[in-house]
Amino acid sequence: MSTFLTEEKAKLISKINEIKDQSVIDDLMRLLAINFDDSIYLLSDEQRANVMEAREQIRKGQGIDSEQADGEIDQWLNE
Repeated sequence: MSTFLTEEKAKLISKINEIKDQSVIDDLMRLLAINFDDSIYLLSDEQRANVMEAREQIRKGQGIDSEQADGEIDQWLNE
C-alpha cells in the first residue's frame, strides 16, 4: 500500500473519531455498505432506443431543466 493511501486512511480515521453526531455516523455506515459494482451495464435494445431518443430530444432543445423536472416529480409524488 502506498504511503499516500496510508496517510489518507489515517486522516479519515481521525476525522471519523471526531464525529459526535449520530446521524453522520449513520450516513457513513450507509455509504460504506454500498457495494460498488465496476462491471459494465448492458442495455436492452429497448433501453438503448430510449436513451437515443432522449439524446435526440436534448439535441433539439426539447429537454427540461432540473428545477422543472423536480417540480414534475413533486407533482407526480403528490398524486
